[in-house]
Amino acid sequence: MKWCNQIMIFRFILLYTACLTPLSSQWISFDLEKADVTAFKKQVEPTIVSSALTGGRSTMLSLSQNQRFGIAVSIPLGWTFVSSYQSNPLLQPFIIEGQFLLTENLVLNGKMNMFSIGETSVHAAGYGCNYFGETGFTSVSLGWLEGPQHLRIRYADIAFIMKKYISEIPLFLGVGFDDYKGSILKIDDENIPKSITGSMTYLITGTTFQVYGTDIEFQTQLHSKFLQLNVTFSRLFF
Repeated sequence: MKWCNQIMIFRFILLYTACLTPLSSQWISFDLEKADVTAFKKQVEPTIVSSALTGGRSTMLSLSQNQRFGIAVSIPLGWTFVSSYQSNPLLQPFIIEGQFLLTENLVLNGKMNMFSIGETSVHAAGYGCNYFGETGFTSVSLGWLEGPQHLRIRYADIAFIMKKYISEIPLFLGVGFDDYKGSILKIDDENIPKSITGSMTYLITGTTFQVYGTDIEFQTQLHSKFLQLNVTFSRLFF
């Protein structure tokens, strides 16, 4: 009973954070001219990491033979623990994901968002698959982001997630690995790198519940230099 109460409080805190933080924040900025040239890589990398985690995030929809297709909308919020040219939280625009149950164990998915910053547009998209086992699933994702003028991001992500129940409350526990590359374009300065590459291993925790037929999932991706909270609303169809 104690565990159940603690989990319910945790869910409330996550929902409170997800609902109120966007109201006091602004969208993530891809204007790299705001970064300090002397610490360019260190200040820009959190933006690349946030975008890679957003696109590579693993979503587990409750698909079945009777409901083989689902749509999810996610709100990603990131907090960097190192110096950055933009302040916390790093609020990514909503991302839309579709999933289709191809076989009993294999799900194909695709995700995208598109938004404008001033007179320029940012396009993000990705695709991948989930393979379900008896106690969890494996997720593989590939994707990219075409930022305005200065930034192009490519990433590959793989995650292994287990699903457990405590007092009938589902919990997700897992580990993920993300490899990313950010290409820096149209900035003519010899002190600025042409690309920023890296990889990271991160921990995954989460929970899910249903409200009026809509599944709500909270998931965190935790790295030593970055924390991302994802709130996902999903519905299943035919």
